Amino acid sequence: MAVPTSEELQQYEKDGYFIHRDLFKPEELHEVTDYIMEHVVESHRLPAVQPHIQDAFFREWCSQDHLLDFVEPIVGPDIALWTVHCFYKPPISGPRTPWHQDAVYWEMEPVVTCSIWLALEQVDEENGCMRVLPGTHRGNRKLGHHGIDRVKENASLGLETNNDQFDESTSVSMILDTGDCSVHHSHLIHGAMPNTSGRSRNGLVMRYMPTSSVRTTGDLYLARGRDLSEGKNVYCG
Repeated sequence: MAVPTSEELQQYEKDGYFIHRDLFKPEELHEVTDYIMEHVVESHRLPAVQPHIQDAFFREWCSQDHLLDFVEPIVGPDIALWTVHCFYKPPISGPRTPWHQDAVYWEMEPVVTCSIWLALEQVDEENGCMRVLPGTHRGNRKLGHHGIDRVKENASLGLETNNDQFDESTSVSMILDTGDCSVHHSHLIHGAMPNTSGRSRNGLVMRYMPTSSVRTTGDLYLARGRDLSEGKNVYCG
């Protein structure tokens, strides 16, 4: 059973992130990688964001015990899967991800969640790995963001954290081998450089929350345990 170590959980509380090596063996990822390439990247049959709403494969794969056992120490035993995001950055043209806090985008009360960024292939600075700013999650505060021109900036998001609220020189790159994952807090400032290399960057992000938090947007899947929202949450699948 894969679970975070006590040192990783302490780092998550202190810095807002940790890296866990070998969450999966590379050969265990062929099925999900092939499915993403066929159904999301190549045919566009499924959207890159929230394919689990309409597709049982993603609901079931992202709710396997191996993953739920891993996130339970962080969010508790009653778990909703609420985001599946296929992060495929093509070679040369993959956009940058501006510095941002996930919580700014999320309609959830209270905002209690963790994000697993699973590397489906090697991820490094050359092909646009995620970068984080340690400690910026403290206080669970949503910081100021401003709008940017996504096309002009070749950016994947339309908001960026105001640069007077962080020091980019403190950033840490999430360099991952296939099967490794990073875990980050909802309020941690993070981003990514563009992929200008000749290699793709393929990752799967899964977000989990306790069912005691309320999110009424219809993208929740009850992955483990009971609904604790007194019926306010609506589950798909």
